[in-house]
Amino acid sequence: MSNFKGKTAVIVEDQTIDALNASRFVEGLGIRVLGIAKSAEKVFSLLENEMPDLILLDINLGGEETGIEIGQAITGSYGIPIIFTTSYSDDDTIANALAISPYGYLIKPYGRSSLETAIRVAMERRRIEVDIRNTNSRFSMASSVAKLGVLEVDVASNSVVVNGVEELMDFPHSLSLESFYNLFPEEERGKLKAAVKKKNNYRTMLQIELDGSDTRWYEVVLSDVTMSEGAIQIGAIQDVSPMESVKSKLSIADKIISEIQEGVLVCDDCGIVMKANDAFCDMLGKVKDEVLNHHIMSVFPSDRKDDLQPDVLTDGLRVEVTVVNDFGIRHHLVMSVTSFYQDGSNQFFVAIFTDITELKSSETQLKQLAYTDSLTGAGNRNYLNTIIKSYTSSNEHCAIVFIDIDEFKLINDSHGHEVGDEVLKGCVARLRAIVREEDNIIRFGGDEFIIVTSSILREELDGITKRLKDIFAEPFQTNIGNFRITASLGVAVSSESMTASELLKNADIAMYSAKRNGKNSVVNFDESLSKDIEHRLFIQQGLDNAVASKEISAYFQPIVDTEGKVLSLEALARWHIPNYGSVSPEKFIPIAELTQHIHEIGLHMLTEACIALNKLNSWGFDEIKVNLNLSAVQLQNREIVEGFKAVIDANNIDSSKLVLEITESTLQNSRARVTLNKLKLLGFKVSIDDFGTGFSCISELAEDIYDAIKIDRSLLPSFPLNDDGAKRRALIIENVISLCSALDMPCTLEGLETSEQVSFARRIGATAMQGYHFARPLSMFALMEYMQANHATKNQAG
Repeated sequence: MSNFKGKTAVIVEDQTIDALNASRFVEGLGIRVLGIAKSAEKVFSLLENEMPDLILLDINLGGEETGIEIGQAITGSYGIPIIFTTSYSDDDTIANALAISPYGYLIKPYGRSSLETAIRVAMERRRIEVDIRNTNSRFSMASSVAKLGVLEVDVASNSVVVNGVEELMDFPHSLSLESFYNLFPEEERGKLKAAVKKKNNYRTMLQIELDGSDTRWYEVVLSDVTMSEGAIQIGAIQDVSPMESVKSKLSIADKIISEIQEGVLVCDDCGIVMKANDAFCDMLGKVKDEVLNHHIMSVFPSDRKDDLQPDVLTDGLRVEVTVVNDFGIRHHLVMSVTSFYQDGSNQFFVAIFTDITELKSSETQLKQLAYTDSLTGAGNRNYLNTIIKSYTSSNEHCAIVFIDIDEFKLINDSHGHEVGDEVLKGCVARLRAIVREEDNIIRFGGDEFIIVTSSILREELDGITKRLKDIFAEPFQTNIGNFRITASLGVAVSSESMTASELLKNADIAMYSAKRNGKNSVVNFDESLSKDIEHRLFIQQGLDNAVASKEISAYFQPIVDTEGKVLSLEALARWHIPNYGSVSPEKFIPIAELTQHIHEIGLHMLTEACIALNKLNSWGFDEIKVNLNLSAVQLQNREIVEGFKAVIDANNIDSSKLVLEITESTLQNSRARVTLNKLKLLGFKVSIDDFGTGFSCISELAEDIYDAIKIDRSLLPSFPLNDDGAKRRALIIENVISLCSALDMPCTLEGLETSEQVSFARRIGATAMQGYHFARPLSMFALMEYMQANHATKNQAG
């Protein structure tokens, strides 16, 4: 367990489950939870009772105030460390959150490990800040002990004010700027005025007589530090008159330098180290003799070109540097350099080093949390945006490979998310093994990954996608066994005018096309894919109101006997969009199945079939049935039986006059077979459609679930029967019809368009025929005309 003994926390979260999970994680780390708040009022009520060491704050609370607003109030009034938690990781949310300098940022859902890391980073940053404040206090004490006065030079108000030290009783505490200048020798005034005008550093010794007292010496320093938006220049003044006082001050300064945690070096004007305190020697892992009398540049690394090697002999220098100790450990430091003179001519330099290594580490961990997927260690969407923008901003081309694991949901649903997580981590491990160091791996979503690469040539990308497919050849090991998985890949290459979102969209479209092509394949993006997606989207959106606006309706194609008498009508869905035209069923039915619109369309088609049956009865055709196509997706719907029963009851229809046409592949699913049996119990008849293709199996004819079959048009031979292939097709159809006749099972031969095909059908004993030779699909009005004109006498006579 982490060493958080005695620490306390408050959790601000409006989702009860998230709050309880966070509380459990926090208490599991040994941190006492003072309370859980869902609103700003509750938060500040808890803070009045006891101040916590940490606050976990959800950004999106769902109330009037956001987590960021509450965080601003807490930071301004209490200064308590805050770790933001959120389900959103867009750039604006991160920017708004980072504006108040949070101590951590966690993307939901997060685990115990991520939370522990964030809390550890926050606590360590807090400790560092406290140490820095203590250091500033020690420096403030040092200034007081050294009897330094603070100069405030205000050009705008033409005044100079001295604050801070009572011992400077002989020096005026307030005087005009001109009077201040007149205190200095004429040869120094020009330099002083220039330093005040330009807000530059300035240092000199001032000898004056005030109010008839003894001559006194003051050291006057002006810095480049300003207040009030640069209007007031800050400096210092020290009475250095008594030599004993000078010695005392030097002794105190030496004591402070030896005690503070900052490293201190004093070197001459050639850069040779004359003095070093213990803190700096500890940073380098050396004793003083190994530092003294060496050039100051020897403490900086020279083996890496990126490490800064500053010119330390520069008064007022402040810069971040790196030192490396004898154990190879790097320390990140802030170095401040000040020069001074001794005996009026000898110049020396003091370099103060503040160790910010832990703060740098904290910043790195915060950045890693914001840009890393906590499960796999790959980059997340934030990192993806950063990478693509870096390419586009530098006008460099890149390519994206979009990877989606096929049927990954089955693993989660069957074995749980822990097993699925093992597979995902294994995928990233294998991806790292085959991509180049300069390429980037991103976990885009649950089972989606992205590779961003500078390789844009087709042969290079083909090599990458081949290696990617190869990593799925071997099974993935988990704690419950091995799993073989495949992946669909989409590839897109950027262009000069393409935005980051467009590039990502193109790769997504290509991946989706790979899914549609049967999965476990690679598709490279081109514009035709985009047009196909746009057309599918047009159809998908149009389906939302197609039934309600009566754009989809039933057309009926007759099924006749050998004498031309109508036995049945097949109801076929037709979609006509005003000002656009007709949409082929081959286009919209598959999309309707994917979007579940097929259930609404199915009930609508059943309703129109019932209306047609009632019309036929009123016209005197009460023996005619209506065939209705039923898909596998419809049979998966648990509500279909009740829905169909409600429709036939509402229309007062004898369900035995409705024939449900299904393909054999539909019944490969056990639930579909159960549903179909329930429909048969309601009285519906069932016919095998497209017999002779797909899953056709003679043994299915032995099942009592079927009442009829329809032979698929693809088995029809070409005429005349000159070749063996055509003869074999004719023989197969003839024997299937003969078998159905022996089983007393009606058999329809569909797709008849020519007189040769009709003659063939009659010759081999077909008793039911369907095709354009007899009639095309007809609207309700056209069907009435057709029946009255061609079949009234036959059907009434029958």
